[in-house]
Amino acid sequence: MSIRAQMTLGTAGLAVFLVAGATLSAAWLGRDKASQLVSTQLAEQSAVMADRLDRDMAVRYQEIGTLIELQPLRSIWQDNPAVLRGVLERLQDSYPDYAWIGFVKLDGTVVAATKGMLEGLSVAQRPWFIGAKDKPFVGDVHEALLLAKLLGPRADNEPFRFVDVAYPVRDAGGTIIGVIGAHLSWDWASDVRQSVLPLDGRFATADISILDMNGRVLLGKRVNTVMLSPEQLAAMRARPSGSGLAYGDNPAQWLTGYAVSKGYRDYPGLGWIVVAQLPIAVAHEPIRDLVGSILLVGAVLGIIGVLIAFWLSGRLAGPIQSITLEADRIGREAGVNTLPRVGGALEVVQLSRALRSLLRRVGMAEQRLEVATRDAESHAAETRELSQDIERLRRLSETDPLTGLLNRRAFLSTAERQVAYVRRYSRNLAIVVADIDHFKLVNDTYGHAAGDAVIREVANRLQAAARETDLVARFGGEEFVVLLMESDVAAAASYAERARVMIQGAPIKIDDSQTVSVTISLGCTILAVDDRDIQDAIDRADGALYGAKAAGRNRVRVSLSVVPPAAATG
Repeated sequence: MSIRAQMTLGTAGLAVFLVAGATLSAAWLGRDKASQLVSTQLAEQSAVMADRLDRDMAVRYQEIGTLIELQPLRSIWQDNPAVLRGVLERLQDSYPDYAWIGFVKLDGTVVAATKGMLEGLSVAQRPWFIGAKDKPFVGDVHEALLLAKLLGPRADNEPFRFVDVAYPVRDAGGTIIGVIGAHLSWDWASDVRQSVLPLDGRFATADISILDMNGRVLLGKRVNTVMLSPEQLAAMRARPSGSGLAYGDNPAQWLTGYAVSKGYRDYPGLGWIVVAQLPIAVAHEPIRDLVGSILLVGAVLGIIGVLIAFWLSGRLAGPIQSITLEADRIGREAGVNTLPRVGGALEVVQLSRALRSLLRRVGMAEQRLEVATRDAESHAAETRELSQDIERLRRLSETDPLTGLLNRRAFLSTAERQVAYVRRYSRNLAIVVADIDHFKLVNDTYGHAAGDAVIREVANRLQAAARETDLVARFGGEEFVVLLMESDVAAAASYAERARVMIQGAPIKIDDSQTVSVTISLGCTILAVDDRDIQDAIDRADGALYGAKAAGRNRVRVSLSVVPPAAATG
């Protein structure tokens, strides 16, 4: 691949890596920062709503408390129910979220109430009446079945739920004469919730729930379901406002902020918990937009960078390509033996100078090489002749000139190495010693030339009966020694018998008109553990050979045991 292509691809790869790294980093950091920011905003939104609830409840709490202190009402609490009813109804008209306001005697009988509801009935067992007999009382959200029947069905068919505010009523002498109670419709909290929730933007998908101090949902999804554990409630009391609350059915999919109501002025508060939530996917929408923008800008910048790299690599590669083309002409075209001076980058100029200097040195080195080559060729010819002479001398020193077999010295040297090998690896090695029977008679009868022909043919047949790994040597005169690798006594005897049969079986031609039949005797043994060297085994095989001679020749003897020949008698 060319430098231009490599630089262009490298720049493109670097651009992809940097854009991807910047995008992933921005996404990771942005998501984290966005989650923190949105969670903080949700906590602030929860605090705003908790404050609104406390302030509105404080106003209602103060209104009822002010009502019992009005001087004109002191004379009509028990004596004029009709007038009292009118006063209570005017209070209800001023704030329609009052679903019911009534005055109750100490025995629990309703004396006067808005629209006459529950008048004459007993509310002695109601918690708000019991709690307000001696001090102001605020009751948490509950249903009132009897009052709900009188109010009629709701448009959404949901049950009526109320918050109670009640005060003890005293006469002019300070004696408690009854209780005034007000049921505040819980729909008021829904109106506050709607006023706090944003109507547009990504926070339009936010959700706000109200829970009581025990974690039970008062307003929101899964009403009357306990959604917080005791541990979470304890942590929220220790830290009344914060974020990161695991709340709802799928808390991992939402960002959450919360605030615990604390009351306001004289209003003690009910410990309501406001929880604001926003889907994480919605909170991270700006981050996704940012990531898309980064990718777009990065892609544009990456393309520009690749184009610049392509142009710069061309400026760099041009002089190098020029040098390459000129260098390719050297030795191909007559008269071209150096490079032109090339300009460009500092490194290219230095490369051009170095190559020109190199070519000059190469020219001088070629001249010296030609002289050295001629000298070396002359020396090489002399060396080859000397090597050939040495090889001929080595072969003459190691082989028997008559048979071409190993001589005694070469055989013993090779055999000692084989002995070391078989002893190291616990292998078998056998020795066979052979001698031509009545060889002196052949010499005396037919002459020494015929004797040499017999020795050569016997050597050939001993070699033919052996394997490639076996060593066959002439020890002198008509005596031969064979070393058999990886062979036991039985294998050695088998070889000896095979060689004996091959020599006995065919007459040997000594000239164009005469042949002579000869036999051999053979002695076999194997290398013993206590043998000092190969010579001990040869001596033992030689002893077996003499035994074969003594037993009548033309036979094989293994150590002291005679192996009868297969085709000859004693």
